[in-house]
Amino acid sequence: MKGFLTGLAAFLVTFALAHFVVLNALPGKIMSKVRDRMMEGGLPENAWRMSPRTSPETQTVVRPAPDLAYAICLIDLSGGPVKLTAPAWPDYGSLSVFAATTDNVYAGSLDARVTGTPVMRQVIVATEAQDVPDAGTADIVRVKQPEALALVRRLAPSQEAYDAAAALIPESSCKPL
Repeated sequence: MKGFLTGLAAFLVTFALAHFVVLNALPGKIMSKVRDRMMEGGLPENAWRMSPRTSPETQTVVRPAPDLAYAICLIDLSGGPVKLTAPAWPDYGSLSVFAATTDNVYAGSLDARVTGTPVMRQVIVATEAQDVPDAGTADIVRVKQPEALALVRRLAPSQEAYDAAAALIPESSCKPL
């Protein structure tokens, strides 16, 4: 009986440790690796960058939807909060913020057809410890670590629609307050 209890205890400890690693440590490692790869590829921090139109040649991490235009911003909060702005889109569009743990911590509509969607979506991203000045109409998103990632998706099934989505990048911002 003593051997059985020792084996059961060892199993439970191993299971608890594996559970902790999978749920807590692994997502942060994955996001860190993705951020490093993006930065090595020339993606700057705190600036929107359009990704190339999806094709078999541009599918590097996951299989993105070929009818969506993507813009991404690597967020560095080490110098303080960052403000994101993104204009509405006449069709499906969204702005998402992902924490360093890969958790989706914010999802806002950019779809101009949806009631209540602002002409310009504004989001302030800050760590839990950072003070945020008067946010006005901006949504405030809090994250635990000073790294995050923002992603804009817009329905753009044609080259013309993709070009129109890309033309919105100069009107958008991802910069420190």
